[in-house]
Amino acid sequence: MFKVSLSFIAVVAAVFLGVDAQAQELTHDQVTGKTPYQSPACSLQDYHEFDFMHGEWDLKVLRDGKWVPGGFSVNKPALGGCISFDVVSYINWGEFYRPISGRDGFAGFAISSYDKEARNWRQVWHDDLGAVVANLRGRRYPDGMRFVGQSPTKNSAELQRFEWKILSSLVREFTLDMSTDGGTEWSRIATVQMVRRVPR
Repeated sequence: MFKVSLSFIAVVAAVFLGVDAQAQELTHDQVTGKTPYQSPACSLQDYHEFDFMHGEWDLKVLRDGKWVPGGFSVNKPALGGCISFDVVSYINWGEFYRPISGRDGFAGFAISSYDKEARNWRQVWHDDLGAVVANLRGRRYPDGMRFVGQSPTKNSAELQRFEWKILSSLVREFTLDMSTDGGTEWSRIATVQMVRRVPR
């Protein structure tokens, strides 16, 4: 009786199945999107509808009719193109946030994924205000993307709407609106201009 290592079995299986064993191993950079790869399961063009947001952005927020520094955002694909994720840090959003976050803004992390069955997008936000915004759904439009979903409150009638618009090849606009009557009327919470960081 002899022992057969799992690695030997994997190599033999790969030979008979016509699969490159080394190709099955993903690096940390590939999984996190630093060096993207393409998953065969998410190769349809629909999975690339959010690509217009990929990149690094400097933010400006509209305060009292003037643009002031607004923080930064980094958006990129991960998991072979099956998701897009966005890391943001907002500043100059007002004193409302200081008792909650310790500054005049907040930081957030969003995961967006295409739902092939529903033919729309799902987005989940986590932020350092201790909130999770779930059940956001969105669609691609010619000039950008719009997501609508419930706010993380006990009031089920409160909705939030996130919208990204393409203003030019280097500029995007992000707006956040809120409705407390189930979507009949909306109020603007923030308007943010996003300027792409151009590599030097």
